Amino acid sequence: MNATPHVYVVDDDELVLETLDSVFTFAGFTVTTFNQAKDFLAASLEPENSCLILDLRMPHMSGLELQRSLIERQIDLPVIIYSGNADVATTVRAMSGGAFTLVQKPLSNDLLIETVREAMKSHQQAREENAGFIEAEQRLQVLSEREKTVARLAAEGLTATEIADQLCVSTRTAEAHKANIFKKLNIRSVAVLAQLVLMARLKH
Repeated sequence: MNATPHVYVVDDDELVLETLDSVFTFAGFTVTTFNQAKDFLAASLEPENSCLILDLRMPHMSGLELQRSLIERQIDLPVIIYSGNADVATTVRAMSGGAFTLVQKPLSNDLLIETVREAMKSHQQAREENAGFIEAEQRLQVLSEREKTVARLAAEGLTATEIADQLCVSTRTAEAHKANIFKKLNIRSVAVLAQLVLMARLKH
């Protein structure tokens, strides 16, 4: 991750670009500004430890269109909509498109900086949680379909006998499945298994 937080600003108002460049540079951020959305998309971006401050109404490509392009290109960074004339419908569309928040121009410098920090922190936490979900899913992929079923039942607290009854197999077979699951996943307790199963489910 970049040590210095990076703020991208896309706005067709040169005064806004100059002002935010000064504000965030003084606050210790690296700042890159663009007066057109297409220039932002054409740039070499560094999504890690970054945030995009985006105007909505711009010529050629609007802020909402840029948002959609980010999703299509799988560019993963938090977006703050910074607009002076957003109506309710536009706000809903922006938030539905994954924006962290929408703030009205003008906003005090301190509040805007705080909002950017919150967006970056929230985004990083979400990425870490998602990585945990993906890791849990990947770990469970080593199990056969029957073992996944046994794992889910065991994670719900069922004993080997209860699992055997549900699957119409012998208790010995159910115990063998549990032993294989523990060995494949390199775990020693049902509690750890339950955590893996829960995280894999949460990703959906």
